[in-house]
Amino acid sequence: MRKIVGLVFLALGVALIALAIALPSYVYPRVAKAPADPDQTVVAQGSGITVLLAQAESDGGIRVLQNQDVTVTRRIRGEVRPNATRAEGENEFYQLAFSTEVANQKNGLLTAYVEGGSFNEVSGLSNNCCGDYLSTDPAKPVGDLIEHQGLQFKFPFDTQKKNYPFWDVNVKKAVTAKYDGTETIQGLKTYRSVQPITDVVISKEEVPGSLLQLPEQSSVEADRLYSTTRTLWVEPNTGAIIKGSETVNQRLVYNGKQAPVIQGTITYNDATVKANVKEYKDSAQQLWIVKSAGPMVSWILGPILVLVGLALLLLGRKRPNHREEAPRNEAADANPKQKI
Repeated sequence: MRKIVGLVFLALGVALIALAIALPSYVYPRVAKAPADPDQTVVAQGSGITVLLAQAESDGGIRVLQNQDVTVTRRIRGEVRPNATRAEGENEFYQLAFSTEVANQKNGLLTAYVEGGSFNEVSGLSNNCCGDYLSTDPAKPVGDLIEHQGLQFKFPFDTQKKNYPFWDVNVKKAVTAKYDGTETIQGLKTYRSVQPITDVVISKEEVPGSLLQLPEQSSVEADRLYSTTRTLWVEPNTGAIIKGSETVNQRLVYNGKQAPVIQGTITYNDATVKANVKEYKDSAQQLWIVKSAGPMVSWILGPILVLVGLALLLLGRKRPNHREEAPRNEAADANPKQKI
């Protein structure tokens, strides 16, 4: 019996050691991959926003509105381009459809664009493998080619407490998102990163002089200055962005005169954050078990069970038979017929 138990313990110990090796080296790389075909809608909202609304004269013309409610919608899907080079191997291609709208305003659309980007499914870093593009024309769903940098749609699996380059479509380059601490959101631990961008000229635009208090000039070419502080809350096991917030300050500037384009803070709404927590909480726990908890427990228990199994096998080896002999009766030996 002792031998059987020893063999069982030894087998279990060897299996746990093999599991400790296989979980991080074989299983984890096969599960820590971005999905090929996501369909995610992210909604961010802000109130008290100042916006520049450009409309037809019949709708009020170009004017600055204050204390507005603004909604930003991002829809992320997998590859949707017809007749395009497909992402293969460790590459993925996502499409982002983006819009910013002012509530309760006729023709209140402020901005809209469609952006397609390719990236490594593990690191999340852009690799421009498959025809990345940016389109601001609804009639051209696949627009001009663009070269992405840094992270676009998510952070890497096993995100670390460090800075990462994160893409900004307005400045068209990656800007450092600085690690800013940990924060628990609805029971889910996240890493907070902050990306500041200050006063970058992103375009030149011809606008009415009256907009910049220059009534003597019918139109002027003004610089469009862009500043923002973007905060991202990232679940570290999956690299998923659970929550985002942006304090933006875009304005038109000409010879010291300024007019706001959009100013205020816009944050993922509660429904979006709740949906993100629900979607990624289980995945985060599973990845943590596969990469960290599972191997650690297996490395602890495996060698212990091997040692116990070996000890039981050694102790259970067949021992020599040393049965005690009964004392001999010499008289009976001398006279076999004598009764005892």
